[in-house]
Amino acid sequence: MKKTTVRWAAGVGLIATFALWVTARAQTAPSKASYKRLSGPQTKNPGAWPYPDAYDSVVAAGEIHHVRYEDEHIRLVEVAYFPGVHGNMHGHPWPSVFAYDSPVPKNLVDVQLDPSSPLNGQGGGHAPPPQGIEYPTCSTMGPQAPHALANNDTFPLHFYRIEFKRIDGDGLKTNWKTWYPWMLLPLKPISNLDPNDPKFGPPVSKEYPYPAATESYKAAPNNHQVRYQDDHVVFLEVTFRPGERENLHGHANSSVFARDVGANPVNGPTPNPANPPPQPANHEPGIGKGAGGDYKLVPDGVNGQGGGSGAAPAGMNWPTCATMGPQWPHAASTTNDYPAHFYRLQFKRIDGDGIKTHWREWYPWISKLADDYKAHPTPPNY
Repeated sequence: MKKTTVRWAAGVGLIATFALWVTARAQTAPSKASYKRLSGPQTKNPGAWPYPDAYDSVVAAGEIHHVRYEDEHIRLVEVAYFPGVHGNMHGHPWPSVFAYDSPVPKNLVDVQLDPSSPLNGQGGGHAPPPQGIEYPTCSTMGPQAPHALANNDTFPLHFYRIEFKRIDGDGLKTNWKTWYPWMLLPLKPISNLDPNDPKFGPPVSKEYPYPAATESYKAAPNNHQVRYQDDHVVFLEVTFRPGERENLHGHANSSVFARDVGANPVNGPTPNPANPPPQPANHEPGIGKGAGGDYKLVPDGVNGQGGGSGAAPAGMNWPTCATMGPQWPHAASTTNDYPAHFYRLQFKRIDGDGIKTHWREWYPWISKLADDYKAHPTPPNY
């Protein structure tokens, strides 16, 4: 049984993420007869992913894929290929957005169940980090045929995978009340706070010179709902109901956006942050529904400039991804008669190269997985 070994050249660019590696790796084809194939029901994305449910990553390779949030629309999976692991054969039924804040190990070995399959990760889009910083980066990927990855390096391959179990697309315009009935619930009464008022606390950082109380899910909870949070990231579901203006708020940390619909909060197609369209005229916050535009507390301040965008996988319209640096307080709104809706993964800490030496400290659960696996390796499922 042949294996495809991937060794990255020194000085690999920051946007050379694992997804890019997947698309570019050589397709050396071992014999299909070499593999024990799993069988059973095929109910996950039928027609697009012709494999048994038993190959789903969190089932077949649960030592590596850890569900952090799931509903009928998406699944957030934290992926951790710890050093020494030879992951089980697994696949990914749904299209995804990958979010990275650390480098890809150089010594990875991949084995594919069906080397000639068109579902081996080809065609994903890739987004560079926001201008002036190294991370985060993001990529998009279509459904993936089963494969097994081994990490022979000294630090983990670690990233987040936002999987779209359903692509909303234009269907959001007519189905949003059925898909998201909670959008019809009464809004919480929220008052705008003055970000410069010292009573709300000290500035978060030099990059974000405003108090923590201005953070999106604290200052504008009607629009930014926390779906998962730990000491590393916060995963937000972001919504603008028809004609709604969000409360004044900011984003202290860098983010990756994951979208499966086209409208953005200021009305119109999803912008390319590297080449933004002209902004509508600014409006004072709190002027009411249907205002349009994106009011910025400091128009020439740090307002997410320089983010990169990643196109949808080949042959698909969605999902897309984008990267964004910190954003000083702003308040956007939409004039559409249907919601704007997307997901935002904010990195409270950027791991970067620090993961190489601090991964056991930052991720004790990964450390335990690595130690347990070394003592009792998991037999491969093929």
